[in-house]
Formats: sequence, C-alpha cells, structure tokens
Amino acid sequence: MMMSLLLTLAYDGSDYSGWVIQKKHLTIQGELNKAIKNVIKNNDFKTIGSSKTDAHVHASDQKVLLTINFEIKNLERFQQALNKALSTAIQILSIEIVSSDFNIRHARQKEYEYTLNDVDTNVFSARFEEQWKYGKIDIAKLQSILKVFIGEHDFKLFSGLSLEEQKTITTVRTIENIKVLRIDNKVKIIFNGKAFIRYQIRMIVGTALKAYLGKVSLSTISEKLQGSGTKLPYVANAAGLCLKKIIF
Repeated sequence: MMMSLLLTLAYDGSDYSGWVIQKKHLTIQGELNKAIKNVIKNNDFKTIGSSKTDAHVHASDQKVLLTINFEIKNLERFQQALNKALSTAIQILSIEIVSSDFNIRHARQKEYEYTLNDVDTNVFSARFEEQWKYGKIDIAKLQSILKVFIGEHDFKLFSGLSLEEQKTITTVRTIENIKVLRIDNKVKIIFNGKAFIRYQIRMIVGTALKAYLGKVSLSTISEKLQGSGTKLPYVANAAGLCLKKIIF
C-alpha cells in the first residue's frame, strides 16, 4: 500500500548546505532521507520539499511530501522514531496523511522572515539574525524602500540563477506584500508571495539596506526590476532568513 504523508519540519540551517540533497554536502533533505531509511529499513520512498531553502537558511514550517510503499499505522510513533534518528537541529513537528494526488509544489502562499539585530549582539541568537552596525533602523524609512519590490517584476537581477537556468525558470514573480516590523527589539522583514527564486529575498534585503545607507538609489532599483542590465553585488547574510509559513 502506497502512503502519502505531509511532514512539517523546523530546522536550524546554519550547518547545512540547504534543503536539496547534494553529494558530499550535508543537507536537510539528505539527513531526513537517512533518518527515514534508518527507521523503515529500506530505500523505497521519496521526499519532495515545498521550498528549496538555500544554504544556512532556517525554517519553522517547511513542508515535505513523503511517499512510502507500505502503511504506517501509528504516525505518532513514526514521528518519534524519525526525530530520534535526526540531529537536534532538525525536528519533525507533525505528520499527516494526504491524498495520493496532493501536489507539494502548489502552495498558495509562502512567508519568509528576515531578522536584523540593530541593538546588541546576542550569542544565543546570532545564528538566526544579521547584525546591523549602523544605528537603530528607522522602520518607516526601510519600509518605504522595500515598497518598490512589491508587485510583479522581473527579478532576474535579484536571483542566483545562472544564464542556463534563466532559460527554463521564469524570473517574473509577484511579491504580494513586504512588512517591516520591530518585534522583541529586533527588526523583522516579512515577505509574502507564492514562490521565490534562489537568493531573491537575500538580494532584495541586501540591496534595500544599501539604499537605506544611500549607496544605491530607488531609480536604480526600479531599472533593475525590469530585468535589464547587470546585477547589484548586494546579498544579505543567509543566517537572518527563515521560512516561516507555507499555506496550501
């Protein structure tokens, strides 16, 4: 009997080369597959992630479709066994049965959050934020800069896609909303959209912060959002980025 299971994962991506399994690199999918194999004692299964988070990026709500060739009667015990086999940096929060035609890639919305610490260095949270050393951030000013990225644009110059990848992957995307908030004395930049390209959010944040410092103009950013010209060399640190929510 084939089962389709929806897993919800949280992970600290600091020590991992992203979600997608890679030879000779430690990845979240690679470690999850090892744990599943260890528990079910065979290789007859498949995992597909809803979001291909980049190296060192975190998640509190990654969704993974696991298809497996036999019935698991006790999902709670299966979840416990997987978590025991996984590193403490990766945790399965829940497992539920879904239909055989469930498409993990058809999310209605994804929410990412980028965290900036503009107050003081905290050794216990440094792995999950970018340290800002240029004074306390003016939330309204940063919000006004990020507003230019909202809506449909060609994000080719705000992506890590190669020229070859650009032939098959569309770079015209829609960002539904970007909010800048101060929560617990940290600056949170929250992105909502259906799908994002590799490095897109980090390049947007990096560019917006340079604009905040007066190093790049809004008119230049607007030109780049038309997809012509060369990329700006600004990419925010991966440590500050977290996949917060996926909605189907």
